[in-house]
Amino acid sequence: MRCLFVDNTNFLKVERVRVHSTLNHYKEPSLQPVPQNFTCPAESKLDLISTINYPSIGISGFKGNENKTVNRTVRLMLVETVCAVYTLSLETPPGFTIQVTPEKLQFTKYGEKLTYQVIVFSALLHLSKMYLELLLGKMPSTSECETSTSGDYIIYMGAASSDESTGNDHHIELMSTMLKQSGKTPMHRYKHGFSGFAAHLSEDEARLMAEQPGVVSVFPDQMLPLHTTRSWDFLVQESYQRETHFTEMNSQQELDVAVGDTIIGFIDSGIWPESESFNDMHMRPVPDRWKGTCMRGKKTEPDAFRCNRKLIGARYYNSSFLLDPDYETPRDFLGHGTHVASIAAGRIISDASYYGLAGGIMRGGSPTSRIAMYRACSLLGCRGSSILAAFDDAIADRVDIISISMGLFIDNLLEDPLSIGSFHAVERGITVICSAGNLGPSSQSVVNAAPWMITVGASTIDRGFESNILLGGLDNIRLIKGAGINIANIDRTQSYSIIHARSAKKIGANEEAARNCAGNTMNRTIVEGKIVVCDNDYGNQAIQWKSEEVKRLGGTGVIVIDDESMDLSYIDPSFLVTIVKPVDGLEIMSYINSTREPIAMIMPTRSRTGHELAPSIPSFSSRGPYLLTRSILKPDIAAPGVNILASWLIGDLNAAPQGKEPPLVNIESGTSMSCPHVSGIAARLKSENPSWSPAAIRSAIMTTAVQITNTGSHITTETGDKATPYDFGAGQVTIFGPSSPGLVYETNQIDYLNFLCYVGFTYDQIRRISNRIPQGFACPEQSSKGDISDINYPSISVSNFNGEESRRVSRTVTNVASRLIGDEDTVYNVSINAPKGLRVRVIPRSLQFKNIGDTLRYQVIFSSSTSTLKEDAFGSITWSNGMHRVRSPFVVTSKADI
Repeated sequence: MRCLFVDNTNFLKVERVRVHSTLNHYKEPSLQPVPQNFTCPAESKLDLISTINYPSIGISGFKGNENKTVNRTVRLMLVETVCAVYTLSLETPPGFTIQVTPEKLQFTKYGEKLTYQVIVFSALLHLSKMYLELLLGKMPSTSECETSTSGDYIIYMGAASSDESTGNDHHIELMSTMLKQSGKTPMHRYKHGFSGFAAHLSEDEARLMAEQPGVVSVFPDQMLPLHTTRSWDFLVQESYQRETHFTEMNSQQELDVAVGDTIIGFIDSGIWPESESFNDMHMRPVPDRWKGTCMRGKKTEPDAFRCNRKLIGARYYNSSFLLDPDYETPRDFLGHGTHVASIAAGRIISDASYYGLAGGIMRGGSPTSRIAMYRACSLLGCRGSSILAAFDDAIADRVDIISISMGLFIDNLLEDPLSIGSFHAVERGITVICSAGNLGPSSQSVVNAAPWMITVGASTIDRGFESNILLGGLDNIRLIKGAGINIANIDRTQSYSIIHARSAKKIGANEEAARNCAGNTMNRTIVEGKIVVCDNDYGNQAIQWKSEEVKRLGGTGVIVIDDESMDLSYIDPSFLVTIVKPVDGLEIMSYINSTREPIAMIMPTRSRTGHELAPSIPSFSSRGPYLLTRSILKPDIAAPGVNILASWLIGDLNAAPQGKEPPLVNIESGTSMSCPHVSGIAARLKSENPSWSPAAIRSAIMTTAVQITNTGSHITTETGDKATPYDFGAGQVTIFGPSSPGLVYETNQIDYLNFLCYVGFTYDQIRRISNRIPQGFACPEQSSKGDISDINYPSISVSNFNGEESRRVSRTVTNVASRLIGDEDTVYNVSINAPKGLRVRVIPRSLQFKNIGDTLRYQVIFSSSTSTLKEDAFGSITWSNGMHRVRSPFVVTSKADI
């Protein structure tokens, strides 16, 4: 269960994740005298611990044929607050009913205490632990309770003034007339890349703001979740699978992974500056164009946070409800920001490993790039107003690349901080790379999919973590392949009894729950000292719960039968856990059922490279099509995001396995890790081609992607099915291919403005959003979302295709070939890969370029040999001149946009 009280904004969707707290936040509790006449309650037992007034709720011994009631009391602690109203947000797991009364807490004064009650019902018998968290936010400072709820809002006012001084006149007027009169001050002001502010408002004030001239949109300040080595070596190998010409310069780059002086801005959880990945040894002076600053923080050892020639800038942004003064710093207390920054731009570290695993050279994609960190995230998530402030500063600071690994489902682009901030960044020539999200494999789960963003899904690499199993005694040993990260101190000669969890089922427990090793379903006496085999019907995160339950009952290890789990980063490495395929699970069960005293040994983990089929698309990676429109293909590209080794916080005890010293590096998974891989490649491209636009960089990355694995087979999903562009966009990114793309698709400002027209914005709205509208621009008459297919994008997506009429789309390509290899005067010929039932024609079939910079246009005509398409059709169009292959994927669907 996830449960939280918030004001009228959605503060946070609480996830069951590892939380890495700060290293110096613990304060010794003061001892209080025992109250007079205190006595222990009669019939005290451990189950009653759930009734103490604790910030979280843990219910044990729960049975589905009864209900459980607990009470909690909270106190309003914001001194300046006179009135505050909190409403309930509740997420309930399947099979449970949760009743919370009251559903609203209304405080009238500082220090007031209110009590609420939580009642848990269930028709199931197997889930014994529930969790509840209480989050407090800053409320309005008024003399009496407001009739409407209030919260933090973002007031977006479109393009900034051309002189980037104080914002537009409407901004000043709104500030003075509506905020100052009520005694309120803005939390953030936006004036560099765009105009607007964030402030705490009542609903009535927010509505009034939205009606003012010059205001584009007013929307709640929501919380965005973060989307939480060998990977670069693997990408080098993937690059050589392409039939692409490589110059001597390319070969040299294999040794020196990046050259240049690009500045990558990360909007994330902060950074740990002392990490070796951010050493500035032998780096040149900071570029003169850099206009940023290094904020050291106010309270948490400000003198200890220092920037250098590698980490050239750092800023932090605190939300109105984040009152902890120790968080007034750009220092990373989560590890996420440090991890992603080192993936994209970390210096070369010659001997890195995770407790001896995955050892070797660790480096970022662009080791000589500079880093600027904008800490907009805390333990609670990433506040939209802080993200916009970070975008605004990054634009003014003159970064080249912005890398952002978070996102939110938004059906209105003008209420999405990432869409707004990235639009204005791209207008100023800054390439913005975003993670696609971790909500796969569901269809239409991709986020950060506006056409001016580069949207990155996740893929695997060829490094595996083997934790094999030996079944039987010395006279009849069978080896079963398993995957896990186990660094437990184990006796390598000791075998243990092995059982299936079903045989340890408690009397009265649900059999399905027991075989899945669910909480409170297994008998401790039977489990103790044994390796337990668990089924897995509940997804990746459930594996950690299984291991915790078996460990709690005294088991020695867990074997999980699962066909889709690739992410090992969330499993406790100090306990023996290994994952086997279902076919191997059948062999294990056959051995257990046919042996009187079955025994097994889980072997220590060893990491191996080159032996795993890769890449493939993991289940968590969000999938297309884009929820807003099917007429643009997203994600754009896939990059390594599973079990990625990168730098971590120094001295983080929370990341240390039991009995081990804190690691200097950590293994994490998610599209959060995929995004900085592409950011590093984009930084390389920008350093090699300073004049390239963000669209040219995206095109080079997409059109040179690969769609085959290291064995020559087509890339698959976690289930073994052939991956489609909805899974990986154009395919798997390569390192060297983008440096020599041959042709690029320049998606220009008019394309983006037309996109806004096509999704329903008026010319008046667009005029306020952008002050870079070409003279004479107007929204096309009678346009619709279907027209998005015609913007000059490197991929093609056609929606609402009925098969009765042909559909025609146009594309324009620009010759960016190198004079060094003499192909500025060249001819490209087209090849078409079309699925059965779909006819695809390209006119013309040849493109002849005379000079570098020449642009030529072609048309693609789609028609069908059947009346309608029964399913979405995928294919590709490839232009080649013998040295370069420029591939564009396409998808054609009969489904229409809503």
